[in-house]
Amino acid sequence: MKDMQWLKETVFCHRGLHNNRDIPENSRAAFLRAAKSGMGSELDVYLTKDGRLIVHHDATLKRMCGMKLSPYRIDTDKLENYPLIGTKETIPLFSDVLEDLGADGRLIVEIKTTTRVHATCSAVYEALKDFPGKWCIESFNWAITDWWVKHHPEVVIGQLYDTYSFQFFPAKARRQYMKMDFLAIPVRKPRAEYFGKIKKEHPEKMIIMWTIRTKENYSAALELADNIIFECDDKNADYISVDTAKKFLSAKASE
Repeated sequence: MKDMQWLKETVFCHRGLHNNRDIPENSRAAFLRAAKSGMGSELDVYLTKDGRLIVHHDATLKRMCGMKLSPYRIDTDKLENYPLIGTKETIPLFSDVLEDLGADGRLIVEIKTTTRVHATCSAVYEALKDFPGKWCIESFNWAITDWWVKHHPEVVIGQLYDTYSFQFFPAKARRQYMKMDFLAIPVRKPRAEYFGKIKKEHPEKMIIMWTIRTKENYSAALELADNIIFECDDKNADYISVDTAKKFLSAKASE
């Protein structure tokens, strides 16, 4: 039996507990802040051209570092050259994030779409196999999630679904949910009829909804999801608070 209980015991911060001012997303500071607040984090990994795993989301460094450069091509020996939104934080190595968190780590690891599926997934497994914290894998790319089903079926694996039809309908046609331990679905267009039917027929399939930011998002998640990946922003009055996000699981339990 796979250990999924930990996925039901804490909510998850989207790219760490950040504010993209003094604490950037997908930074070591954001992940430590989440862990110290008793929460898990969702993060994104790429395998660079020089063979190391970094934590970064976008297809370029433009938004976070002001550079028109692919994350695959960064020089991981000179991470100081890639400051995040002008802070002292830089694009982190995945290994450094894991070392920072240790046994306190609770991670949903998204593997970004790549043509180097075997090399990337193998590198992620090698990085995580001795990690003392808790972790699971997710991806939008079904070649990646299928790799884990084939090579490491003991790992908790989730299929990410997008709002875009070109991603949703092929995943639906492949009945990808049948192979997965959890489904990570978007709040913006949750397709409640489809996922609600899956949940009714397969109650063991965990549904995690992303990205919860507003009260409306939160209400939608309460109706369908077992857990959430959320973002908070104390400068945005429309966003939920950390305290509200942390109450999600108890709110679900009291239904």
